[in-house]
Amino acid sequence: MGMKRRDFLKGVAAGLAVAGAGAAGGLFVPFAEALEVPKFAFAHITDLHLDVKGDSTWQYREKSIPLFIDTLRQLQRLPKLNFVVFGGDQVHYGPHDKESLNVFQQWTAHLNMPYYILLGNTEVSPITGISKLGRDEYLRAWAGRGLRPGHSSWAFDPVRNVRVIGFDVTVDGKPYGEASLLELKWLEGELKANRSKKLIILFTHQLLMPTCEKDRSQEWSLWMVKNHTRVRELIEKFPNVRLVVSGHHHASKVETAGKITYVSDPAVVTYPCSFRAFSVDREGIHLRNIGLNDKAAVSRAKELLESDPYAKMYDPEQPHNVSAYSSGLSQRDRETRIKL
Repeated sequence: MGMKRRDFLKGVAAGLAVAGAGAAGGLFVPFAEALEVPKFAFAHITDLHLDVKGDSTWQYREKSIPLFIDTLRQLQRLPKLNFVVFGGDQVHYGPHDKESLNVFQQWTAHLNMPYYILLGNTEVSPITGISKLGRDEYLRAWAGRGLRPGHSSWAFDPVRNVRVIGFDVTVDGKPYGEASLLELKWLEGELKANRSKKLIILFTHQLLMPTCEKDRSQEWSLWMVKNHTRVRELIEKFPNVRLVVSGHHHASKVETAGKITYVSDPAVVTYPCSFRAFSVDREGIHLRNIGLNDKAAVSRAKELLESDPYAKMYDPEQPHNVSAYSSGLSQRDRETRIKL
């Protein structure tokens, strides 16, 4: 798939001409040290599941490429961002993974902001004899975007007094996450080395906090980090850890426990086909979902979600309720601004 920069910018301009529907509203999480943190903004885009010849299930993989391009157009509409995090499952495993990665590389090459990448379960679970790529190939392909060969967790300072950590909890060949002893030791070292920072933000692919009661069951444990309690106990020892952002479950949820706000973000490939924008200023951390312009695609994604067996797993009696869960059951989970 060839593409020139002028074609990308032309596509972005087309996106700018259409008013997006998801930019209103937000939630902010205040913290006392905010006055000592410079203003900055970022976005979290997760679960693209790019598949150039994809079949649709509850994931609208048939349209994964157009949905991805629409996402990049929406990204360009936002006020200037300091960075973007792609939160995992960028590429769907299977026979077309290499081609799908090429599409991702070509389009992101034109982003006018730094971006960082977490691996997801689809990148570390190649299908034997079918997939062309696995963990090592992705680490090489995305070297310099936080990742590098042999290292799948990363950290950086976007502005003064702030540390951002991408913490890899993926397990090769498994959908669930689990923080290894080696990774936990690395995370503890990062937290200790940055005690003086006023704010630490942590990204994971799988969840550290359940989004609903079903996540506590064996049936839906695949969405969680198996040793999430141990990870939370570690980060709770550091009062400057204020925000944890995850994907994987394709559902929008915001929950505060103690001083830490845990955010589960929606997927681009699954209804509501959204990503999350964040801004930090003296009032705190502002969160808002950003929807896509292609309303026909979003509508079809909703139909696919509600008709999939996943919907009956969520609510056997009223499977259509899954769409409300995915987009956020409360205003707080979606796009409501909470003023303190």
